[in-house]
Amino acid sequence: MHAAHTILIVEDDRDIRDVLAEILADEGYHVLLAGDGCEGLDRLREGPAPALILLDLMMPRMDGFQFREEQLKHIDWREIPIVLLTAGGDLPDKARRLEAADALRKPVKIDALLGMIARFLPRP
Repeated sequence: MHAAHTILIVEDDRDIRDVLAEILADEGYHVLLAGDGCEGLDRLREGPAPALILLDLMMPRMDGFQFREEQLKHIDWREIPIVLLTAGGDLPDKARRLEAADALRKPVKIDALLGMIARFLPRP
């Protein structure tokens, strides 16, 4: 699968992660999964780099803020756009602070998710 169609989902809620992965796979995207920021960094190290990252903010071990901080330190990863996924408040402010390409409030509406992804990635 071409890396241009690869999406990394960094989300600690297994149910949300699995549903998002299934929907995106059905749309033809290649999906990589991580249960927290540490696993997300592992997926990036394994390469090739995904074309987009869906990033939860509140996770154990390493949260989305810490993940993004580490991502921005690596020249090969810093240009990968991230889309925040969060149920928390102040979404526009958090997106700005993290230089996120976009943000979606949980529970994620599938049409909104697919429409947002289409802005960043070519159709598989």
